[in-house]
Amino acid sequence: MDELKHFVIVVAAGTGLRMGSKTKKQYLHLDGIPILTRTIMVFDTCDQLHEIILVVPKDDEEYCKTHIIDPYRFKKKIHLVEGGKERQHSVLNGLKRIRDGMSRDKEAIVMIHDGVRPFINQEIIKNCILNAIEYGACIPAVKITDTVKEVLPDLVIQKTLNRRNLYKAQTPQTFKLGLLLRAFDHAMKTSFWGTDDASLVEHLGHKVVVIKGSQLNIKITSPEDLVLGEYLLSGI
Repeated sequence: MDELKHFVIVVAAGTGLRMGSKTKKQYLHLDGIPILTRTIMVFDTCDQLHEIILVVPKDDEEYCKTHIIDPYRFKKKIHLVEGGKERQHSVLNGLKRIRDGMSRDKEAIVMIHDGVRPFINQEIIKNCILNAIEYGACIPAVKITDTVKEVLPDLVIQKTLNRRNLYKAQTPQTFKLGLLLRAFDHAMKTSFWGTDDASLVEHLGHKVVVIKGSQLNIKITSPEDLVLGEYLLSGI
């Protein structure tokens, strides 16, 4: 069997309304460099990965080429893909780009990563790929240590959840291409909308393995996250 080709789809097609900024959150700067560029930098230096699929908002392709990609002279080939209405559509657009560029009988490993998670590390990337090769589907996650409450719409606590087996999912979520395409196809046919890619694979009935993530692998979605990101950079 030929060695599997490894891709990452960096999803950056959101508008970032929670940030409260006129600039989309993925284009905001951390210590002078756009958040999205910093995310790409991590994958560009990963020896296990071959190509990067960058999914961006409609009409932002030229902006990303001019401000996010070209000034930083990345080594890996980067394909710009237009995002869809929902995140699920955006990821599917990226998957189609990979599928259309491969032979029908070829398999691949595909990572799906949030464009606003610039602090992902090489160890997690490597472990995700190894486990996806073995099990077909793998995600990083961190164990929840806070007490978790289930709250009703009127903000009254309904119950306290047992946190023993609760984890916060992170990205990159990593899969065999064929499995993920089947999961997306099944989700569309059954009108299933998941909050992450793993939920679509779960909906298909396939097991997803969890590996240890990192508390530093934060998703920058609010002004407070930007402050934390600057703090993390100061210690790197």
